[in-house]
Amino acid sequence: MPLDRRRFLQLGAALAGAAVLAPARALGPTLAGPTGRPLKILVLGGTRYLGPAVVEAALSRGHAVTLFNRGMTAPDLFPGVTRLRGNRYPDRDGGMTALEGGRWDLTIDLCAYYPRLVEASTRLLADRTDRYLMVSSVSVFRDLKTEGPDETAAVLPLAETFEELPDLYENDWKTYGGRKAANEAIVQRVFGARATILRPCSICGGGNNDGSGAYWAARLQRGGRVLLPGDGSDPTQLIDVRDVADFAVLAGERKLAGIYNVAGPAERLSLRDYIAAAGRVVGSRAEVIWKGDFPRAMYGLPLAPPYAAVPGFATASNAKARAAGLRFRAIEETIRSNWLDHRVRRGDAFDFAAAGIGLSADQEAALLAGAEERTAAS
Repeated sequence: MPLDRRRFLQLGAALAGAAVLAPARALGPTLAGPTGRPLKILVLGGTRYLGPAVVEAALSRGHAVTLFNRGMTAPDLFPGVTRLRGNRYPDRDGGMTALEGGRWDLTIDLCAYYPRLVEASTRLLADRTDRYLMVSSVSVFRDLKTEGPDETAAVLPLAETFEELPDLYENDWKTYGGRKAANEAIVQRVFGARATILRPCSICGGGNNDGSGAYWAARLQRGGRVLLPGDGSDPTQLIDVRDVADFAVLAGERKLAGIYNVAGPAERLSLRDYIAAAGRVVGSRAEVIWKGDFPRAMYGLPLAPPYAAVPGFATASNAKARAAGLRFRAIEETIRSNWLDHRVRRGDAFDFAAAGIGLSADQEAALLAGAEERTAAS
């Protein structure tokens, strides 16, 4: 059963005493446009995961926010914020006609998934917004077998065919990176120096849609023997959803042009380091066992892609974004917020495996037995 508010506060207080957390860093003074006034920000989407974090970051810095979406996801969020109803699809719910009379300093596009729709939105807003910021992904990189891709690395081509789904969600991962790359090109072609592209790595923190960000904390908290792939030295990347949101607003304030890899944390993070941090957050006494190899059954584990196959996915360069002002919360703070949020939303009995996340108890037991047999034979 999900936690009620009282239990949530009690749990948060208990964890705060047990966890090793660095203090949250302040955002600093509000930065506005050259006129000294708050920015007028249009957010396309705004109610799923990264969206609420972006809205909260903008409001906390004194900006005026307008949300444009279908009004179907979390319609009660941000009751004091201006809302415009419509649809990225021109033939549904009036299309984007609600935007035709508006004027904004900054547009933040959080649901840029299909080139046809991004073409329509950029054309409509070309003379109605001073800057267009699109959230893309490190999945655009063509060559993930090369370590440390930066913003100049080659990107994937657009697939010849793909399905456009009405919910404007990631879906169809085989064509996802190519679609994002095509959308980036559209935004840059229409807006030129007024275009800003952010490429986040795996986003974690409170509000995670499917619970995957809380998987390792929950598994370690459950205790027993925990099997992990490799030897723990493989790097991994993740970034707090609030850090992405903060940088998106900062990029708008500072009129940052071009492409930025929004990847964290600040320094190289091994999977062993991440697991140790998660263990500290939940006070785990679990026995962590590193399997040594990386069997196919473990490819889908959160934050644990097979590094030997895709080193670029875990080492995207963040130097440009850091120089422009990207800052990071402590990894323990991200893990803690993700785990607490997961428990409030889904409860301790949540079945990760049934939701397609991680290993079932039987799968883990079988892999553990295989690892022990190999150790004994050697």
